[in-house]
Amino acid sequence: MVNKENVYIIIPVHNRKDITIKCLDTLQQNGDLDKYYIVVVDDGSTDGTSEVIKSLYPDVIILMGNGNLWWTGAIAMGMKHAYEHGAEYLIWLNDDCYPQERTIAKLINTCQLSKNVIVGAQSLDSDTLQPSYGGVVTKWLNIIEISALEGNIQECDGLNGNLVCIPRIVIKDIGYPNFKIFPQYHGDTTYTKQAKKCGYRLLIQGDAITFCTNDHPKISWLNPNKPIIFYWKDYFKIGSPHYWKSELNYYKEMFGISGIGLYIYQKIIRFWLFVIFVTVTPVSLRQFLKRVKA
Repeated sequence: MVNKENVYIIIPVHNRKDITIKCLDTLQQNGDLDKYYIVVVDDGSTDGTSEVIKSLYPDVIILMGNGNLWWTGAIAMGMKHAYEHGAEYLIWLNDDCYPQERTIAKLINTCQLSKNVIVGAQSLDSDTLQPSYGGVVTKWLNIIEISALEGNIQECDGLNGNLVCIPRIVIKDIGYPNFKIFPQYHGDTTYTKQAKKCGYRLLIQGDAITFCTNDHPKISWLNPNKPIIFYWKDYFKIGSPHYWKSELNYYKEMFGISGIGLYIYQKIIRFWLFVIFVTVTPVSLRQFLKRVKA
């Protein structure tokens, strides 16, 4: 049996078997599967994900959820398992991310240079090679997505959770991510922001590359094909990045108490301005403006 480093890679999954297996295949090709402990948290998949993993990769640890964990709950379950088994470093990895060789080792090495560092990889879109995920900074009452150039390290105010290395001591200091308030989105950035408030530096490592396509849906005010009620309902769906409970607390975490007012302005007042815009603007003009913007 190969002796593994005391590092646990935590992969939350749900009903996308082929994507999950591709992720594990990538880890195997990189040598990470033999080097580190792999924990897959299967949140109630019904497509046979766990069965295929057990068949192809019997050494992978599988934790089962009931379908209500979402991303943050699954990550928290995996982190708790890793922490209780003595993990020195915990790696968040989404199953649609495919790290390059030695990417995970680079993150761990950077964390080992200082006990007060959390490090995220730079995600690139596999088709365009443009940055897809990295981190965020707050500036002028805005949350701005940022990335790190290859060879550079970029500090930030919150890390995207696609591929992140977290030292064990962070859990001792701040516990686990809050899956009740942030079930699917913003659990990663708010957790790392909380760590920053406790004195940790948040870094995006530009030479630690993983391929991951940005799949966050964006609301377009010019989209003539969706009724207004679609945008309103989006605020009440747990699985939506615009879920009101998560976004409200996200703004509060990033900006303090003033974030509540900022959220009300950006998500409620602007929504009704949008309603007025859509109501008085003909579909043909919206189609034209959308083409011009593209």
